[in-house]
Amino acid sequence: MAALKAVTHTTRQNGKDALWLEIDYHWAGQTEPRKRVEVFVAGSAGHVYQLLFDTAAGPGNRNLATQRELFATARAHLLIDRNAP
Repeated sequence: MAALKAVTHTTRQNGKDALWLEIDYHWAGQTEPRKRVEVFVAGSAGHVYQLLFDTAAGPGNRNLATQRELFATARAHLLIDRNAP
């Protein structure tokens, strides 16, 4: 990865503290910008739940908007520790 820029902030997921991570970068030798977004949530018994997407982020790329919508939907349906002992 090259030109890496990472931003984190805290958020909530299903009533639990979570970490939101956004990484803007491009692959070495390529100029097309990319974006990676991840949410990490600590569960019980040492489990960590991770939800992410990684996509091209160039100007006019509708894929980024679609990925954000899918990510929001996935977050809305993410169950933490549903079947944990």
